Amino acid sequence: MLLDRELHVDQSRHSTFIELWLLLAAGLTLVGLLVRSPFLLAAAALMLTVAAGAWLLSRQALAGVHYARRFSETRAFPGEVVELTLDLHTSRRRLPSQIDVHDLFPEGIPVDGALLPANPASRLVEFTTHWAPGARQRLSRKFQLTCSARGLYRFGPASIHSGDPFGLFERTVQLDHSASVERLVVYPVLYSVAELRLPAATLFGERASRLLLAEDPLRNAGVREWQESDSLRRIHWGASLRTGALQSRLYEPSEELQVLVVLNVATLERHWQGTITELLERAVSVAGSLAAAAFAERLPVGLLANGALPESDQEIRLLPGRSPYQLMHLLELLAGVTAFATAPIEELLAREAPRLPRGATLVMVTATTHEPLLVELIEIAHAGRPVVLVSLAPEPPRPWLGRVVVYHLPHLVDDLIALQPPVATTPAANNGSKSKRNEPKPADEGPSPWARPRVTSPAAMEPG
Repeated sequence: MLLDRELHVDQSRHSTFIELWLLLAAGLTLVGLLVRSPFLLAAAALMLTVAAGAWLLSRQALAGVHYARRFSETRAFPGEVVELTLDLHTSRRRLPSQIDVHDLFPEGIPVDGALLPANPASRLVEFTTHWAPGARQRLSRKFQLTCSARGLYRFGPASIHSGDPFGLFERTVQLDHSASVERLVVYPVLYSVAELRLPAATLFGERASRLLLAEDPLRNAGVREWQESDSLRRIHWGASLRTGALQSRLYEPSEELQVLVVLNVATLERHWQGTITELLERAVSVAGSLAAAAFAERLPVGLLANGALPESDQEIRLLPGRSPYQLMHLLELLAGVTAFATAPIEELLAREAPRLPRGATLVMVTATTHEPLLVELIEIAHAGRPVVLVSLAPEPPRPWLGRVVVYHLPHLVDDLIALQPPVATTPAANNGSKSKRNEPKPADEGPSPWARPRVTSPAAMEPG
C-alpha cells in the first residue's frame, strides 16, 4: 500500500512543545535585540532554522513508504496455524527515522502463542511494531497466528507514525479502511458421518430413493439396454438401429433432491434467556458437517439460520445450489454466525417453509426441542415436505413426531458441564450418618431423566 496515494493523511504535532520552542526562539530574539547580544540572536536563529528544517523533514517522513499484510492462508480450520507477514519498505531516499505501525487485530487470536490483551470497549487488540528502515529498503516480520475458534476475524485498519530526526514534529497517516482491512475466516469444526453416528445410506431420510423413481418423460438423460420390464414407449428406435439391439430411454427425475440445513442458534427454550456458548458451537459444527456430507453426495445444499452475522440483524439465508463454491460460502456463513437470534426458530420456519423449492429436504439442527418447534416441524412434514430433525438436546424428543425422521446425538454434548443438572445438597448430607434416617427415599422422587443410559446411536423414528 503506497501511503501517499491511497491513505488519508492526518498531521499531528507535539503542539505544546512546539509552541514553547517557538516562544523561546521569539523571546531570545526580542531579548537579543534589546540587549544587542549577537549570541542570543544567533541562538534564536539556530532554533528557528532547526524548527523549519524539522518541519520540512517531517513532511517527507512517510513519503514512498509501503506497508502490507500477507496471510499464508485466508481460510483455516480451528487448530491450524496461519503465518502472518508484515512488510514495510521505502521507495525513496530518506533520513533515518523510526516508523511506528499501530495495527488493529481481532480479539481471541493468539500471536506467537500469546493471547494479547484487548481493549474492553472496542474488543480489539492494538498491535504495535517499530521499524527503522533506511533508503529504499525492504523489511519483513513474520508472526504465527493460532486459529483457536471459528469466526470472521478482521485485521486493520492500521495507522503509521513517524516524524523528523529531531523528534520535533510527528506525522500520522491513517490507512484507508477499505484498502487496509483484511479478513481471516476460521471455519467450524466438521465431524464425519461416522463421528456423528448417523446412517450414511439414509442420512437425509428415505425420500432420496423415492425421488429417483419419479421420472420426467420430457427430460431425456441418455439410453440403456432394453429390459423386459420396460414399456414399448421407452424404446429409443434411433439408438436401437445404430447399435443393433433394443435401447431404452433414460429420463431425469421429476424432482431433484435438495437439502436445506436449518440451524437454530438458540440453546435455551426462549432465545432471550441467554446462550450456552459451547453447545452453540457443537450445533454449528453439526450443521456444517451435514452440509459437507450433502455436498460430497453432489446434492444442492443451502442454509437457513435464525442467527445473524456480525454487525447485522438479518437472518442467514443461502438457497440450495450446485456451485463449486457453495460449500465454501456456506461454511463462511457458519463461521460468522453469532448467538444473536433474530426470531424464534418456529416463526422463521413458518415463514420460510412455503418458499422451499419442490423436492427440498429440511434438515433441522437444534440444541433445544421445545413444543412449538416440534409442532411446526410436524405441520411441515404433513404438508408433504421431507423433514429430518437432528437434536443435541439432553433428552430425546417425544416418541412420535409423525413423518419427521429424528436423529438424537447426545454423545456430542455429554462432556458439557453446563448441561449437567445441579447436585442438590441437603442438611442430611452435611450432618453425616446421624441424619440418614431423615433422608427421603429415592423411590418417592421417581426416576431422574438424567439417569437414562447413554444413547450411542441415533434413534430414527418411523414415519407415520
